[in-house]
Amino acid sequence: MKPCEQVLLYEKGELSGAEKQAFEAHLKTCTDCRAELKFLEQLDAALAVPAAPQRAVDKLFACTTRKKPVWMRFKWAWTSAAAAMVCAVVGFGFFHSSTPSFSAQELVSYMNANGSDYYQWDEVTELEDELDDLEKYL
Repeated sequence: MKPCEQVLLYEKGELSGAEKQAFEAHLKTCTDCRAELKFLEQLDAALAVPAAPQRAVDKLFACTTRKKPVWMRFKWAWTSAAAAMVCAVVGFGFFHSSTPSFSAQELVSYMNANGSDYYQWDEVTELEDELDDLEKYL
């Protein structure tokens, strides 16, 4: 490739070390290549996008960004509700008794008082054993 055909490659920095040195030596003697290189540098400077002022960028960003969904605006309320639910569940489990609220004798007396003669007082111990078995599953 002729040295005059390498102006664009030199300007973009795509020549290897030996090619770059050879082209720089050629630039010292060739006015056409120097003029073309100067034109390419001016063209790049003219086509460079100027940076927008920060104030304009901030204003544009504020106008175009999406607003938070309604449910996200009340994030603290959702968090508080979730914490209250956790406390309620833990409190219920802590204060809930795992033993039945009646004894075997109370159950037998209730059944006898309501006309049921199926259970007799001598079966109270069997009934207590059955309740103990049920307590294991509660």
